[in-house]
Amino acid sequence: MPIITVKVIKGVVLTSDEQKRDLLKKMTDTFISVVGDVARPYTYCIIEETPLYEWSIGGHPLPDLPFLYGPEYAEMHAKANAMMKSFVESQAAASDAPAAAPVDNVPAGGHDEWSTRAQAIWAGST
Repeated sequence: MPIITVKVIKGVVLTSDEQKRDLLKKMTDTFISVVGDVARPYTYCIIEETPLYEWSIGGHPLPDLPFLYGPEYAEMHAKANAMMKSFVESQAAASDAPAAAPVDNVPAGGHDEWSTRAQAIWAGST
């Protein structure tokens, strides 16, 4: 039986029972449009609401809106994007493949080698 789960911060995104019912119907309809109507009676949809400040991004409890649109979060995103770009480029260079190489193009050292390279990039040692 398929179970579709959406997790939200309570009262922040889904603010009415009508929105929740609409979302549940549309999630089910979308799933059924892919797998077929035979699964409809067995498809469960669940909305899990987490109380305010019991979720976090980058260690900041949500919804901390000033953090999300402020310079600290923007800097965190920019650093993470730069690290990811560097890591992807290093994989392409190491495998002598184009930057858009498929994910299953694992280097000779396997996923452990990728993990080691990613940690080195994160630490800024490359």
